[in-house]
Amino acid sequence: MVVARHSIENCPGGVVRPDKEFIKKTEESIKKAGVKLLDGYMDAPGHVFYFVLETDDNPALNIAVEPLRLIGEVAITPIMNFFKEGREWGKKIGIQE
Repeated sequence: MVVARHSIENCPGGVVRPDKEFIKKTEESIKKAGVKLLDGYMDAPGHVFYFVLETDDNPALNIAVEPLRLIGEVAITPIMNFFKEGREWGKKIGIQE
């Protein structure tokens, strides 16, 4: 899970530093890095993007999110599907039946 926050001043959809190519650049960066984009969301008033990406390649992941780093802060958190992968992982380590 990638959570990317930016300021009002750096908003690619704003009036201070608009970037009409931002969505295209972000998609191209993710694709070029070889990272699978599962979904993307945004909280426009809060200036936050959320991306669900899939990869086993940490350097590729960092390359994929570079357009987001250029406008703000990026947090990358490994996640798994709670009901599918979480259940299997819990069984594997002995904390779930």
